Amino acid sequence: MPLFFNALEAAAHRLSLVPPMFDYFGALGLHTLLAAARMGVFDALRERPSTGGELAAALQLDPRSTDMLLRALAGLGYLRARRGRYGLTRASRLWFVTGSPTSLVAGLEFWERTAFVIWPRLEKAVRDGAPATSFYALLEGDPDLSRSFQAWTAALARQQAPAAARAIPLPRGARRVLDVGGGHGEFSVELLRRHPRLHATVMDLPQALEAAAGHPRLTARAGSFLDDDLGEGYDVVLLFNIVHGLDDQDAAALLRRVAAALNPGGTIVVGEQFGDSVMPGRSSRTLLRLLDLNYLATAGGRVRDFREVSHLLRAAGFRRPRHRRPLRAVPTELAIALRNP
Repeated sequence: MPLFFNALEAAAHRLSLVPPMFDYFGALGLHTLLAAARMGVFDALRERPSTGGELAAALQLDPRSTDMLLRALAGLGYLRARRGRYGLTRASRLWFVTGSPTSLVAGLEFWERTAFVIWPRLEKAVRDGAPATSFYALLEGDPDLSRSFQAWTAALARQQAPAAARAIPLPRGARRVLDVGGGHGEFSVELLRRHPRLHATVMDLPQALEAAAGHPRLTARAGSFLDDDLGEGYDVVLLFNIVHGLDDQDAAALLRRVAAALNPGGTIVVGEQFGDSVMPGRSSRTLLRLLDLNYLATAGGRVRDFREVSHLLRAAGFRRPRHRRPLRAVPTELAIALRNP
């Protein structure tokens, strides 16, 4: 919920002069955003700003209710109001217009299902130390949810992949990349664009591979990275947003199998959010803690510190773990290490 308190509002909240309702209003803000995107509000404003009446007529909505919705969206920072007309902000044009390379519209079902179906079971997850529902089983059993999840992760990857690819050092003469659990393959595709001699294989479950990006040097291979053979002879292995969904035992086992799949001196790239390198500020720290709970509730995983990932890498047969934070890929940090000779 993109609300920023002024000094007076912050003081009132800090001194408990107002009831602690902001979390409740955060849920209302998410529903407001979901409704607007599904009704095509952002798409309708793509070409030019409109009044509430004009938008209501174009989308066949109730005029008074449409004005209420637009005012709320402007307050949330998703619309800009000028002289009675509403236009898109940079955030809404980037993330909520259909056709934008980073559009999240197709991924909104994933947001809704996670926030309002899985998270209400958080209490059981905390009591048991394990997710009440296997999110990955839900994805495999629900094609629509799987497509929504892949659309969400692909949109984020398209924004982050160029900076991440620039930060990845390749071994001399590298030819083969394995993208473990890569689904959409966007990180691999960006590496292929930068390095014409590379060929990449994306390994994921069949449902996830339906979203795999097309590229002449990209091969999609169906399989479970936890159970199936990874192959061998790779120069680079990508593990983006995989380790946080695993417990320590599964993470350690996967990293050992990755080491076996790499050539000596090959590079592993773990893309994650690290708990010990969070950006300064209470909000950033709190968001990371909520993300930690999210991984527990959905997959039984957790946010790890970079030093924890480094320890896992060394134990699996890697050396010289390095931490990189691509400037234009803030939500994703990199742990890069080399397989021992």
